Amino acid sequence: MDSTLSHARVVTAPAVNVTRRVVLGGCLLATACVLGLLEASVASPIPGVRLGLANIAVLVALAVLGEKSALAVSVLRVGVVGLATGTLLGPVSVLAFSGALASWAAMVLALRSPARFTFVGVSIAGAAAHVTAQFAAAAVLSGTTGVLALASIPIIASLLFGIATGFAARYVISRLKGNGLAG
Repeated sequence: MDSTLSHARVVTAPAVNVTRRVVLGGCLLATACVLGLLEASVASPIPGVRLGLANIAVLVALAVLGEKSALAVSVLRVGVVGLATGTLLGPVSVLAFSGALASWAAMVLALRSPARFTFVGVSIAGAAAHVTAQFAAAAVLSGTTGVLALASIPIIASLLFGIATGFAARYVISRLKGNGLAG
């Protein structure tokens, strides 16, 4: 009499890698959402200036899982945070989506660049693109370019915060690779 286990399939390495990627992607999405919600709950002393903590998870996803997974983490994070804060499908959502997409695109371009940017450089590019896209979207939504006059301080702050998030992402990536959790 054959047992049920004799007909069971053996899990192969590629299936384990797919599972690991899905789990890591889910963990990074959850981390991005928690950091995004945390940041949304803290009032910024300077309007338009945020730390960009959720970008750590997006940068880690980009470095460890690739461009498509990083885009998914970025866009889904904006959707989940927008849903949780009640801003989904409003003007804040337009700003958030435009910033997230521009940040992702700038980070991808920086990683593909022959200039060989570090994770910190990639993070700075993403942070600057995020703020620039948000102010461009605000100008379109408001119908005036006057809002662009307010962009200088947030752009400078984004460069500084991009450095901090880049170092944080680099640390997380090194820990993941050290534990065998990343390629």
